[in-house]
Amino acid sequence: MPEITTTYLVLATPRSGSTLLGQALNSTGVAGDPREHFGHKMEFWAQKWGTTSLPQFTARLMQERAGDNGVFGAKLLYAHLDRLLRSIAAEPTLADLPPARALDALFPDLRYLWITRDDSVRQAISYWKAKETGVWGREAPRAGRTGQGRRKIVKGGRQTGREAQFDYDGIATLQRAIQEEDAAIGRFFRDNDIAPMHVVYEAFVRAYEPTTRTVLEFLGISAPPDLHLGQPRTQKLADDRTEEWVARFQALQAAGPA
Repeated sequence: MPEITTTYLVLATPRSGSTLLGQALNSTGVAGDPREHFGHKMEFWAQKWGTTSLPQFTARLMQERAGDNGVFGAKLLYAHLDRLLRSIAAEPTLADLPPARALDALFPDLRYLWITRDDSVRQAISYWKAKETGVWGREAPRAGRTGQGRRKIVKGGRQTGREAQFDYDGIATLQRAIQEEDAAIGRFFRDNDIAPMHVVYEAFVRAYEPTTRTVLEFLGISAPPDLHLGQPRTQKLADDRTEEWVARFQALQAAGPA
């Protein structure tokens, strides 16, 4: 098992580009594989591993999920961060520590990344579509047995089999939730005197590899000399219909209450 040398947490809201960032970091081969380790499967793995405390769980998690060079990353949506902080508050060995110090005690040489999206309307529409259809992503075509490119659908749970329909109130509710959760993440950083590296999705997609290299530098990880990321595995799901929804939503939002 590798000695854990560097850890990092990616804080994000849904559909902010956090999966794209995680895939980019994983593709470097030197930054681990930051996934939602503190999401709904946390209890399953804690039970499977027989870990009975948060320090035991995180120690086992890092050993299981760190890269060969000892780098471990995890993605925390705001709900996951809130859950982790509540678990810390209930942990006798950590409860008296400020949150930042408790997290430092759990994760060696801890760094923070924060990815946000400037366009909360498109983010909310993407979130609405994913929740309605159950399709959360699509990976680029890969060669199959017949040599034909095949797309891999990434599902969050089950596909619903229904097509998403425009719903102003539903999208507006998700937009408010995104804005509130981003604000809460910002307060967490300010209240704990944490200086994360802030990645903005729109800038990231325009400079995919350069941004990834900058993140590696922030994490204190040397990029491989032959690093070439190419195109992201995950493909954008936005299309002309998305643009129609954006225009429709913005017009209704500008008009105010009926």
